[in-house]
Amino acid sequence: MSIEITVLFDVVPDRTEQAADAFARLCAETREEEGALRFDAFRSAEHDHVIVLVEEWADQAAIDLHMKQEYVAAFLAATDGAFVRPPSVHRLRPLGA
Repeated sequence: MSIEITVLFDVVPDRTEQAADAFARLCAETREEEGALRFDAFRSAEHDHVIVLVEEWADQAAIDLHMKQEYVAAFLAATDGAFVRPPSVHRLRPLGA
């Protein structure tokens, strides 16, 4: 069974466009990873400064490998100080599971 994760980022208002660019680069690179089944970033329709990542991974090993990539470190450096609070990470499981 794959692993689904949703992450909400509350972006500092004057860093929103810079963060959106960093997310776009991260998504493009991550989609090339073998274990990345889905990796999409969205801007909230209700809250303009909220960016939401929707991820699906083949397994935990794929996530672990992803976190070691140079472009992940570049994303973290580019977005350092861009968030109002730490991201809200939601690892999902089906109801009834």
